[in-house]
Amino acid sequence: MNSMPLEIINFFLAMQAGPHGIDRLAAFFAPDASYSEPFSGQTDPHQGRDAIVAAFTASRSDEFDDAVIQLGAVEIDGETITVKWNCISQAIPGGQGSGTNVFTLKDGLITKLVTTLDMGEPP
Repeated sequence: MNSMPLEIINFFLAMQAGPHGIDRLAAFFAPDASYSEPFSGQTDPHQGRDAIVAAFTASRSDEFDDAVIQLGAVEIDGETITVKWNCISQAIPGGQGSGTNVFTLKDGLITKLVTTLDMGEPP
């Protein structure tokens, strides 16, 4: 059985906190981390903690305070953790979305995060 690392559990708890979780999110990333995501339309990864925090801040609204993130399958391969998720929130078109986060951890910090959206069923 794969057990999700505490750093990843705390990441999702901070995500679920909406705009009020931004400071907590920042603490989980290494200073030189990268983040690739489909939400902003930016094709290149966000590089560095400050750019990542700016990306998360831009994607948050008070509507996101109602977010419920349901976690699905977890796969762990060394320092790479893959987590399927489903998010229910009024801030999301249609009220819900699902996707996959692939984290790379080093020394307890996220050094790389790649988020993709699933076009099919929630996890």
